[in-house]
Parts: sequence; C-alpha cells; structure tokens
Amino acid sequence: MAQLGDVRRAAFGSAQGAQYYRNNLLGMTAAERHKKLVNDYLTYYARGSDDSSAKESAPIRTDADALREHHRFIRSDADDDHGGWEARLAKRYYDRLFKEYAIVDLSYYKQSKLGMRWRTQKEVMSGKGQFVCGAKGCEAGDGLCSYEVNFAYQEAGERKQALVKLRVCPGCAFKLNYRKEKQLQKAADAAAARKRKREQEQEQEELAPRDPLVRQALEYVQRFAQGGEDEAARAAAELERAAGDVAPPPAAAAAAGAAGDGGSGSGPSGGGGAGVEGQQQQQLAQPAVITLPADNSVWESKPAQEAVSVEEEMDAYFEGLFL
Repeated sequence: MAQLGDVRRAAFGSAQGAQYYRNNLLGMTAAERHKKLVNDYLTYYARGSDDSSAKESAPIRTDADALREHHRFIRSDADDDHGGWEARLAKRYYDRLFKEYAIVDLSYYKQSKLGMRWRTQKEVMSGKGQFVCGAKGCEAGDGLCSYEVNFAYQEAGERKQALVKLRVCPGCAFKLNYRKEKQLQKAADAAAARKRKREQEQEQEELAPRDPLVRQALEYVQRFAQGGEDEAARAAAELERAAGDVAPPPAAAAAAGAAGDGGSGSGPSGGGGAGVEGQQQQQLAQPAVITLPADNSVWESKPAQEAVSVEEEMDAYFEGLFL
C-alpha cells in the first residue's frame, strides 16, 4: 500500500506540474521563467520580511559596471595594487588596448571639451586612428596630420594630464585647435583694423592743406556741417560780426566824410568843435585797413613789335637750314 501511495502521489505531482507548466511557464524564455520563479518564491515561500521592497529583485552588478568604474585612461601602480576582481578585470581590459594613437570625440569642440580613448584591436586592423581620421564619426583618409596633444582630464576625482598622439584630417584639426584658431583670427582682424586706421590717418595727413588758415577754414566747415541748426545760427552771428569789422570802400568813406563836413559847416560856429570830435571818434571806431599796392601791370601797354614781312621770315628760315 505504501508503494501504491507513493506512485499515486508521484503521478499526481507530475500531472500537476505539467498543468502548471502549461498554464504559467509555457511560451516563456529562460530569463522570464527565472524571474517568475524567483518572484513566486519571494512571494509565497520567503519568511521573515513583509516589506514590498524585499520582494523586488536586487540590482545586478555586471562586468560592464565594474569595468566602467575601475577603468583608467592611464593606469598606475596604485590602481593595480587593489586586489579585487573588478580591478583585475579593468587591468586585463587595459592591457588589450593599443596606446600608440588615440580616438578623439569632438562633439563639444566649441566648448573646448574633448574626449579620448585608446584604440581596440578591431580599429587597429581597420586603420582607424592612423590611416583613417582619428575623430569619432569621421572616415576621411586624405591630408592626415599627426598632433601631440596635452590632454588634461579629470578621472576618479583627480586632475590628470598626458601627452597623446592623434592623426586627424584638416577639418577635424580645426575643431581640435578651435580656441587657438579663434584667438589667432581675432589678433589678425585687430592688426588689420589698426593697419587700415593708420593708412586712413596717413591719407588724411597727405590730403590736409599745409596752410594753417586753410586747415582752420576746413575744420570750421566740417564743424558747421556736423553742428546742425545751432551751429548754423552761430555761424550767421559770426558772419554778421565779421561784416561789421570790414572797412567800407574808399568812395563810400569819402562820401560819408563829405556829408559830415557839410553838416558841420551849415551849423553855428559853436558846433564846429563838436563836429570835429565826432569825426575823430568815428575814425577811431572804424577798423584799421591794410591796403596793398595794386598790380597795374596788366593794363600797361606792351612795347610795339616791328612788323616782319613774309620774305624776311623765309630768308631767316633757309639761312638756319644751310648753316
């Protein structure tokens, strides 16, 4: 009977297991079945914890996570002294890299932020970084140039720097030296602007008149052109004042003097002294006039020239030819 009971229980268990597999696990992958079984175990069989967080699976730390944490661009003895399996994994990966040329990431070159890494075996076999441009995403192979860059970076909370060799195309070389190129361009533009300014000043000095009076007149005209209405009113006032300082013509002065004499003679004898004093005051009030001798040579008659006949002109002509 005991054997019959064991057989019955085994048959019932196998049938129940097959039914459970058909209802719950059929059609799942191995990873999905594993997660479901672990979840069922934590839900129905785990004891001593009713917290819902305990039912969730703990985060799994992969080799990629360990490699990302312990990898160094240039490893030192202090990095290798750490005896954990993660450090050994990072050291093994570091030894498999090729460190003659590097691969550079120029995505943020305008902000002067560059990223570099060593080449893998696949990139060395394809020529990436040596016979093909070493910039990430660039496949140019013509006009490559070698650069030795002082790469300053921050790693594991420390500030480090190293000399790294790169081979890039001219376009990526401009991005690599973007800040320096901009500084040189600004310096060249400033030098060109200073040169243009000096040339303009020299041209103005050459075109400027040497006579100080003419230069002063030109400055006055420029100031009048830039001043507007206020300067125009000021210029009109100066012209009126200058017109008052100009001496009248001699004929007008003689007519004014004759009128003054006639007025003083027609009056009583006592008014003669007052008329003379008025004339003296008027002469003192008039501005001093400097007169220059007139050039009348234009109107003077030229000496008469003797008339020469045509025969005399011909004789003089032939005489000059044969002599």
